Amino acid sequence: VFTTKPWACSMSEIDWAAEGFEGTKLHYLAAGAGFFYDRHRAEHDCRAVIELLASVLPVSNRTALASLLDRARQSTWRIWAENSPYDLKEVLKARGYRWNGDGNPNPRAWYIDVDDARREAEISFLRKEIYLRDVDLLVHRMDAYNRFSDRQN
Repeated sequence: VFTTKPWACSMSEIDWAAEGFEGTKLHYLAAGAGFFYDRHRAEHDCRAVIELLASVLPVSNRTALASLLDRARQSTWRIWAENSPYDLKEVLKARGYRWNGDGNPNPRAWYIDVDDARREAEISFLRKEIYLRDVDLLVHRMDAYNRFSDRQN
């Protein structure tokens, strides 16, 4: 039943750094929000996340949940750099690309998620700086239904 539901990630879809937090681990976020909890107990972790999502963020002055839901509702584009030259992997990593290894049906390749405004610029970067030619790239639209799924996107 969960394969048909939208998902969001409170760790990656809230810009914690922009809100002044020093890390994305739950105990850092809780301490930054002004509370402590008994870590590594499932019930306590869940309650801490609920408390954190209900808290007002210091910079945007919005609740963390409102920020999370806004971000989850935005679509992004996953651009795959399949068969990119190995010697350019550090360039890709420095630009924010992540490696997708074995264990799921998606390509074994570097990828990045970008918003609509950066899509064409990123494709142009790959063609000019990585492949050095016009190449057809695998690009998928990502949303709350497929962003956190291992299913073929």
